[in-house]
Amino acid sequence: MFINQLKLAQFKSYEKADFQFNSRITAITGKNGAGKTNLLDALHHLSLGRSLFHKQDALNIFHSGGFYRLDARLENENIPFRLEMVYSPEDKKKISWNGGRIEKISEHVGRLPLVYILPDEPFLMNESSEWRRNFIDNTLSQTFPAYLLHLSRYKKLLTHRNATLKYFAEKNRIDYALLDTLDEELVVDGIPVFEYRKKYVPILNEDFKSQYQFLADGAEGAEIQYESELITSDFAGLISKSRTQDLESHRSHAGVHKDDFLYLLNEKPIKKYGSQGQLKTFLLSLKLAQYNFLYTQKGQKPWLLLDDIFDKLDDLRIKKLIEKITMPEMGQVFLTDAREERSRKLLESHSGQFEILNIE
Repeated sequence: MFINQLKLAQFKSYEKADFQFNSRITAITGKNGAGKTNLLDALHHLSLGRSLFHKQDALNIFHSGGFYRLDARLENENIPFRLEMVYSPEDKKKISWNGGRIEKISEHVGRLPLVYILPDEPFLMNESSEWRRNFIDNTLSQTFPAYLLHLSRYKKLLTHRNATLKYFAEKNRIDYALLDTLDEELVVDGIPVFEYRKKYVPILNEDFKSQYQFLADGAEGAEIQYESELITSDFAGLISKSRTQDLESHRSHAGVHKDDFLYLLNEKPIKKYGSQGQLKTFLLSLKLAQYNFLYTQKGQKPWLLLDDIFDKLDDLRIKKLIEKITMPEMGQVFLTDAREERSRKLLESHSGQFEILNIE
């Protein structure tokens, strides 16, 4: 799906703006604070129905405005589409395709597959198990609506269960029948989440290994391993075994929300042994593997958003990344850079199919 035009009203730093996209690769340039990342966030919003940075939609409203609107014109195989997103605190978020209302964001996610790379992600990837889970969840949620449904219900149930555990402690009274019901429902949605991860992470891993070999010039081997208690234990049994601990701490200790993904470099944890350059290569390889996974599974080229990453990479990795994004099989790419001449020079050396969009 190619986006030709995007109009913004009252969105973040844009009171009113109209952007035209005429090339497969768009380098968004301008001084720091000009709004380059906010434009990428608008594209992320179109794809996933939410901001990259704010969980609360109200925080995306321009200054003291009362709403924001994104109006996109798209094209797929010469068929035009119009996507509109409007949010106000009173009416919440409204999404429409060609004038037809989308009732739930879950019905929209996956229509415009997207991959993004942010400057601070190498650190988050290494330090945060939540980031590692979210990366897999983002990949599978864009690909499989059933996964997103089970994951969303699981998270709501988990929040409810934790609040219930806290309530029991405050009232000094435990309703075991209620807890049994919550545990049963958690298992119903947790097991499909586990099964999807167990099935598709190895597939993602195989392409990831190839991507890392390309970016590192074959110097090292890397892989992802899925870690979950459910691999060797029954989910219902795990919840039952952890109940005493859960009641004491007011938190749920067993379930797919505790899963993790071990990142290995030459069979050793990259968290302990990886250099900064290796971490960045690992991240780029993950994202390129995610891109290929979405493309293969959905038959649709994702958008690729690259935010200010040239300042974080050495020359070899920049060269390899540019080689990748300029390949004909890649879809629409948006990158930001405060240095226009650098982007122009890098892209001219590999492809003539790009445009510079300077934001004043």
